[in-house]
Amino acid sequence: MSRAQAERKAIELLARVGVANPEQRIHDYPHHFSGGMRQRVLIAAAISCSPSVIIADEPTTALDVTVQAKILRLLHDLQRDMGAALLLITHDLGVVAAMADEVLVMYAGRIVERADVDTLFHNPRHPYTKALLACVAGIEDDHRTPLEPIGGSAPDLRSPPPGCRFGPRCPSAQDICRRQDQTLRSVSSDHDAACVLVETELSLV
Repeated sequence: MSRAQAERKAIELLARVGVANPEQRIHDYPHHFSGGMRQRVLIAAAISCSPSVIIADEPTTALDVTVQAKILRLLHDLQRDMGAALLLITHDLGVVAAMADEVLVMYAGRIVERADVDTLFHNPRHPYTKALLACVAGIEDDHRTPLEPIGGSAPDLRSPPPGCRFGPRCPSAQDICRRQDQTLRSVSSDHDAACVLVETELSLV
C-alpha cells in the first residue's frame, strides 16, 4: 500500500485498540505514551495483518492492576472479533484464571501438565502445578496461614539434572524420577501430567 494508505490503516488500528485522538497521536514518539498506551500500540501492530493466532508474551508486565484489566479485556475482545486464537504466555495465575480455556504448565522448558482451566485450578496433578497454586493467596484464605514457597532453585538449563527436571525440588520424588524423565500421561480424556505418580493414581481408580 502507499504511504498515505499505510497512515490511514495505522490510524484505524490505533482507534481500534482504544488510543484516543489517533490522527494526532500517530505522530507522537514512544516516550509520549504511558505504559498502557504503548502496550495498545504494540497490540495494534500485532493485529495489523489480521493474524489467525495472536501470541501475547507477558502482556501485562509492569502495568498497574487497572491498566492490566483493560489490556486483557482488549485482547479478549480482539480475539473474539477477529476469530483468532490467543496464545498467552504468563507467570500470572490470576491472568490465566481470567483468560484461558486450556492451560499448559511449563517447568524448565518442558510441558508438565495440560488441562482445561477449571480442571487445572481445582484438580492439579503435577507436583509443580500444585506447588505453584500453593504459592498464591486466595481471597478467602486465612491471612494467618503462611504461603508455601517452592523449595530449592530452578535448574541451570545448560546442564539440567537427570530425570525429571522438577525432581530435585519435588517433595514426592522417587528414585525413578531422578533417573528417568517423565512424559505426559493421561489423567483423563482432556487432562495430562508428566509425573510418575499419575500412573499410580490411575491404577487405583
